[in-house]
Formats: sequence, structure tokens, C-alpha cells
Amino acid sequence: MIKMQIASIISFCTHDLRFLDRCIQGISPFSSQIIIPVCDHFYNGKPEDLDLLGKIYAKYPQVDFIEFAYSEDEVYGTPAKLVKGAPGWGQHWHNSARLVGSYFVRPEIEYVLFLDVDEIFSGGFEVGDYEAIRFATYWYFKRADNCATVFPDGPLLVKKCLLTPELLINEDERAGMFWKIKGKKMREHLGDEGPIVHHYSWVRTREECLAKVRSWGHHWERDWENMIDREDDFVRGYSYNQVEPFWNPLEEKVELSNEKKSPLCKVTPKDIFRMEIAQSVSTKSFHR
Repeated sequence: MIKMQIASIISFCTHDLRFLDRCIQGISPFSSQIIIPVCDHFYNGKPEDLDLLGKIYAKYPQVDFIEFAYSEDEVYGTPAKLVKGAPGWGQHWHNSARLVGSYFVRPEIEYVLFLDVDEIFSGGFEVGDYEAIRFATYWYFKRADNCATVFPDGPLLVKKCLLTPELLINEDERAGMFWKIKGKKMREHLGDEGPIVHHYSWVRTREECLAKVRSWGHHWERDWENMIDREDDFVRGYSYNQVEPFWNPLEEKVELSNEKKSPLCKVTPKDIFRMEIAQSVSTKSFHR
């Protein structure tokens, strides 16, 4: 079978650093291009750690890092200003990262994979003739041996030719994108022995969980801070089994040198607007 050209776009911020190595390792065997769009602020408006980002850019020269500007007045893919805390605010920022990344996919790419950095692939897959695929995941909560009894959908693979700004800016994010796409699709994709994706969204230290709920796009939706210490799944309400860990993020040792590098490019909402108007713009005009 002819190998498809796949670009993987990873949603990432520095609070998720412990997952980055393993995420990149998991997708590298089947990815012709890896793009990481990263906002220069967290999604609650607080500045990112730009010094740390520079060291991350230097560690992964094979990755196309696209740094995009935070702006409450000019928002990506949305014609009118969104009010912070209003419905759509959190989804908007997560979608914006995917939108920004999509403009830097190389011309030869046939499929685009959208995944979060805490979604770890453990194997490859065949695309077949599908327009879109969603991958079932092992979902872990608080501990790497605490696995849900169901396999919820996670990463989304889409034919590049189907991607439009309107599709990417969907209030239901990846699920909404999947349902909007016409043609042959698959949900809950499994490997020979089960899911090939391990989702560690809440396998973090208490301090990291607090940092997440204070700064992610959904931070305004619920009183997350007062739920952090609950033993039950306060996010999705799943039931769990104890399993042999595939990998334990809490044992990950992050190593970075003092070497720093700039991202491939930095963009603003105006840059993306110009890209939309032109449909295809060389990234060279936006390099530093």
C-alpha cells in the first residue's frame, strides 16, 4: 500500500511539557510533517513562558513551531469579538491553534491529524479511502494505571482538501468537524488489540492540574479548582479499571539545554486573514 503523506498538528502549551517527547515519538513514524502551533499567552490571557518556549524550539528542530499572538480584540477565524467567559470562548482558542497550524501544512500533504499533546500514539494505522477518522483512546484519570472502561474518541484525521476555516472553527471542536465532513468516515478506530492512542489529559501532579484548569480554554466553564481533589472522575464521570501502565507521564524526566531558538514564524490575526484571502501564501513572508 502506498504510504499517505500525513501532517500532524499538535495542540500544546508549556504546562503540557511532560507529554511532548512521548507525543512526538508516537507520531513520528507516520508523520511527514509535524506542526505545533503555540499561543504566546495561555488562554486565560496570562503570558506564556517565552524563555522556556525558546528552549523547546531548539530541542525539536524537526518540528515546525508556529507561534501565534493572543488577542481579545481580533480573534482568529471569528468575525466578531468574543466576550471572555461567554459560550464559545474556550472552543475558539483551541480551534484557533488548529486553524493557525493548518495554514503551514506543506502542499504534498494528503491528510492532517489533529491531536492534543497528551494523546500518545502507540502504533501506526492505514488510512484507506476515508475522508475522516476519529481514533478511540484509552482514557486515564489521575494515575497511569487508572483506565476508563470505555474508549472515547480522540484525535481526528481529515483529508487536507476538505479543510476550510469554517470547518476548523466549530463550536464542538474536533467532534463538530467530524460530523460536518461529508463522505466515508470512521469513528472509534481501533488497532488489532484495542485503541492505538493513550489519552493522559488528567494524569498530572496536583499543581499541574491546578495550572491546567486556571489557564486552558475551558477554565471559565466550571469551578474546576474545587473539584481537583475529588477521587471520582469529575470531568466525564467514567468508571475505571486498574491496568498495567503503558507509560507513566509522572515518571517522565524533562531535559532541556540552555540553547534557544525562534519559532519557524510568528503570526497575528491579520496574518491569518491575509492567508485566507490569498488562499496560499508562502510562510517566508512571515518569517522573522
